[in-house]
Amino acid sequence: MSVSEALNKLMDETISLSNEYISVSKALGRVCVDDILAVKDLPCFDNSALDGYAIKYDKQEDGYVVIGESFAGDKTQLSIKENECVKIMTGAKFPLGADTVLRLEDSEIKNGKIYPIKAFKKGDAHRLKGEEVKINDILIAKHTTLTPAHIMMLNAQGITHINVKSRPKIAIFSSGDEVREPWNYANDDKIYNANSGGIAALLLSQNYKSSYLGIIKDDLNQTIKSISNAQNYDVIICSGGASKGEADYMKKALLALGYSEIFDHIKIRPGAPTKAYVKDKKIVFILPGNPMAAFLMTFFVVLPFLNNKEHEKFQAILQNDIKVKSGRQNVVLGNYKDGKFYIYNENNYGSGMITPLMKSNAILLTECEISDIKSGEIIKIYRIS
Repeated sequence: MSVSEALNKLMDETISLSNEYISVSKALGRVCVDDILAVKDLPCFDNSALDGYAIKYDKQEDGYVVIGESFAGDKTQLSIKENECVKIMTGAKFPLGADTVLRLEDSEIKNGKIYPIKAFKKGDAHRLKGEEVKINDILIAKHTTLTPAHIMMLNAQGITHINVKSRPKIAIFSSGDEVREPWNYANDDKIYNANSGGIAALLLSQNYKSSYLGIIKDDLNQTIKSISNAQNYDVIICSGGASKGEADYMKKALLALGYSEIFDHIKIRPGAPTKAYVKDKKIVFILPGNPMAAFLMTFFVVLPFLNNKEHEKFQAILQNDIKVKSGRQNVVLGNYKDGKFYIYNENNYGSGMITPLMKSNAILLTECEISDIKSGEIIKIYRIS
């Protein structure tokens, strides 16, 4: 099963999220529950897009007499007659009878009249009421993930609060008798818990908060108890206990608790033993214990599930030959710069390492049938920083 195939299975599952009414200032990255309708025309009156002279586009050879000035914020709307104009500032109300703005820098004054000195077109710089948005237009469709541009538009409409999907409640465990917390002493027989902090940070980089619930020891009863105590979470992520060793109790515990398996293996290096389970619209991910594998599978599987879409890919030109084992997808770490992708350390690293992640800003994920790619080929990569 490839990463895409695993995600397709995951996307068939939904977690049960409530709605909440929040300030637009806190809505970046959140998902709209309803269509959001415009409450105000944009622009809300005809106005000028730049500084110049508002004119009616005719008889330019006769020049235009300035009869007044219009500034942004003026309540009064002026009007012009034939061969008249109004000096107008950006955002000011358009005079009645005018249809075009002659730029200040494209005009000159002769004998008390305004004349154009460059070619211009009818309608230049004339913003029409409602040309961008009309009242009751759908501003933002339901299920849209809000971007900074959406926030700007909501502010332009005077909309201060909206209804969004609540963020999923996410719990993180690590597992293994050999694992110690960074704030506790670990002798040479033990390892520090790097995974939970890395996973939490990766989630937070995409605005998902999580709760760390500790280390699960290699014991079936404790594993069952720990998972049971996290039932108020929508998503549970555990690193370790994903392989088929005798001390890996995660699968046994989840099946004993009534969870159903979504998948139990992905053909990828590193990260193959990644698993996912579901029960009552709650998802449990079991990730490998090796730090790099746990990080990458959070990136390739957990985050796309939470975002309900795969990561965006970027085109690049490969700068090194690649040889990989076919029959599985292979993660190739490297650096993207000026449209080019440079492989890190000749693709030589282990799944227990963290340094390659620190020294890379992009990932190439090969397809299962690929065994080599030549320098100079166009590839698609993922950015990780």
